Amino acid sequence: MKNIYRRGVSLAVLLCFLSVPVLCMGGVPKKEEIRTMEKLETIRNWRLMDVLNLSQERAQRLFNILRKFDLQRRKLVQERRSLRDKLIKASRGEAVKGDVRDISLRYLNLGVELAKLRVKELQALEKELSPQEEAKYILFTERFNRRIMGMMIKERMRRGRMSTMGTPEGPPPAGRGPRGPLPPPDQGE
Repeated sequence: MKNIYRRGVSLAVLLCFLSVPVLCMGGVPKKEEIRTMEKLETIRNWRLMDVLNLSQERAQRLFNILRKFDLQRRKLVQERRSLRDKLIKASRGEAVKGDVRDISLRYLNLGVELAKLRVKELQALEKELSPQEEAKYILFTERFNRRIMGMMIKERMRRGRMSTMGTPEGPPPAGRGPRGPLPPPDQGE
């Protein structure tokens, strides 16, 4: 049993390290991005089986539910990412196809739709999970998503595509902080 667990963990780590750089690259072909997301979902499912101590048949029922919601979420996330790119261009003063206010509202509404989808997902999982397992699932997904995002941010920073402030366009102009002008440097007494 330990060997199976170790192989699963090794596979998960390997797939994570192979997948994160692909997600961080700009202009990634959609097929490659979808394949990477499917790998991450597989890793999540392996870990979830372990965390919730699920039998094969319970796991299969749970994964069928998750797969349905993953597909819906993927579509919303892709649309939101596209709108975010337009907002970044608009913030730089570049021409954007469509009204910026409409794009902003749609972007925010997609965030709400994603949250509602999460609630629907949890309601669907109530039939398969006990309250304790549901709590474990919520905590697991939060931790898993935070780790994946952390790995993606580190990879983007390593590639020079993101500043340490977390903005894709890089650091602010010289002499400016995130909220305005920087204070004058100490002159040393």
